[in-house]
Amino acid sequence: MAIMLGTILINQAIIQYFLFDKKNDSHLIDIGGKQRMLSQRIDQLSFRNVVLQKDNHDQLTSTLNTWKTAQLAIMNGNEDLKISKITNKDTYSKLNSGLKIINNIDSIIRKGNLNDASLTLINKNVDEFLPLMENIVNDLTKITDKKLSNIIIIEIILALLTIIIIFVEFQLIIKPSYNKILSQNNRLREIAWKQSHELRKPIATILGISNAIQNNASMSTKEKNKCLSYLFKATEELDQVTHEIVNKTS
Repeated sequence: MAIMLGTILINQAIIQYFLFDKKNDSHLIDIGGKQRMLSQRIDQLSFRNVVLQKDNHDQLTSTLNTWKTAQLAIMNGNEDLKISKITNKDTYSKLNSGLKIINNIDSIIRKGNLNDASLTLINKNVDEFLPLMENIVNDLTKITDKKLSNIIIIEIILALLTIIIIFVEFQLIIKPSYNKILSQNNRLREIAWKQSHELRKPIATILGISNAIQNNASMSTKEKNKCLSYLFKATEELDQVTHEIVNKTS
């Protein structure tokens, strides 16, 4: 029973850990998707700055900082964003390539005085970042799916283990106990049947002698003493049988 309880507790612990990990992965994928949106936002703001002559340098810088901070958070983890560090080396390498692109755009924007050449460079870097980030999000999704497959396999193994434990406990504990109780019941039934027949004999003798004494008023003293002697023997026999029943059932 303790083993089965331990298996159930382990099962629940694994499920809770997976749910926590799944929440972290989902948040990570969500931030990864937003990175693509931020890159396009940088592209749009740069276009407005150069082509439409919009003075939005502060907005560009703020968006760029958010973009870069999120990229670093995905790579190294971030407690405020509640995401864990990327441990897959291939995915981390791709994220690092994305960070280099962000740094390239950062250096262009921070120089100020954006022009057509700057806009072309920003567009080129964003065009490189988008498919790269798409690939990273796909990697993160595959990692999550693999974790799900692993947890399903573990759940199946634990379920089979629980069934095996229940079967073993039934065979080694429950079944022998049941058979023992059944055997005791059968033994008690046999004793009851046998003793009931043994009890009938002295009881019948006692009843017969009592009836003879009661119905025969003219019985002599000798006959009465003889009947009382039989009655005493029958009583002793009854006491002995009763004593045996108590001993056999205790």
